[in-house]
Amino acid sequence: MWGSTWPAEIRNDESAGLYYNPIPRTGIPRQAGSFRGNPTSSACHVVTRTLGRSCPDLFPDMARPLADKHPLQRMPSPSRGLSALVHLAGLSSFLWSFKYNQAYGWHFQYLTVIGLSLSTLTFAVALLADVTSSRRLFLVKNILSTCSAPLEVVISVLYWGLRLIDERLVVPEDLVIPMHADISFHATPSVVMLIDLLLLSPPWTITVLPAFGLSGTIAFGYWFWIEQCFSQNGWYPYPIFEALPTSGRVGLFTLSAVVMALSTVTLKWLHGRVNGFGSPMKPESRPGDIKRKNGL
Repeated sequence: MWGSTWPAEIRNDESAGLYYNPIPRTGIPRQAGSFRGNPTSSACHVVTRTLGRSCPDLFPDMARPLADKHPLQRMPSPSRGLSALVHLAGLSSFLWSFKYNQAYGWHFQYLTVIGLSLSTLTFAVALLADVTSSRRLFLVKNILSTCSAPLEVVISVLYWGLRLIDERLVVPEDLVIPMHADISFHATPSVVMLIDLLLLSPPWTITVLPAFGLSGTIAFGYWFWIEQCFSQNGWYPYPIFEALPTSGRVGLFTLSAVVMALSTVTLKWLHGRVNGFGSPMKPESRPGDIKRKNGL
């Protein structure tokens, strides 16, 4: 290691916390990455910026951006900035949408309200993660998002699609829903969940078969639930269930499960289109190369 007694033009690189002298007056290049203090006081050596993660005390400015978000995540989250604002706005909208119902099953007879409840839980956990900067809560939020985001997309697609065909398939004749409430129930949740996924979440790791398993469980679990509510109340939450025979309801829930699974796969692909899919690095050498090349 070159001593500090040699006079030199020294550049102070504050971002890395190092002094670096490319060309001392001795004519001998100083070693890049010489430590400002005693070189024996740390075992860390600067090779790339990724060392900021393993040496956060030595490189605080380098470690922070690496810890803020996944490489394929658009914006920092959890954070007390934009992430907290989005989650607070979404949570406020979800809570405003709830109405009380004295019937058996409360509003949870409606798939819309089940989806809204799951979205509310997702954003409540997300907001707590933002406030506390908890990575564990952020992980829980991302797990919940793999259920709530595709479900909200399915609700929006089925509701508005059936409403275009015949409004009375999804809205009882004696019920009038104001437009702002209709949008709050059947459009806002999917839009807000999509913003969270594309801008504030890492890529999903769920694959096609687990997506079909999850969507099938939710779809047929909901069917069992509304049949239980029907046995107590004597009416279905949606008029379309009254119009369909049992075989028709089986087909409807099967279609819903397929749409939700496709929604999961599509949302995962869309995240990749917006943030990148990542490119796994290929190894530069393989076992046996040394033998084939007659050693080093």
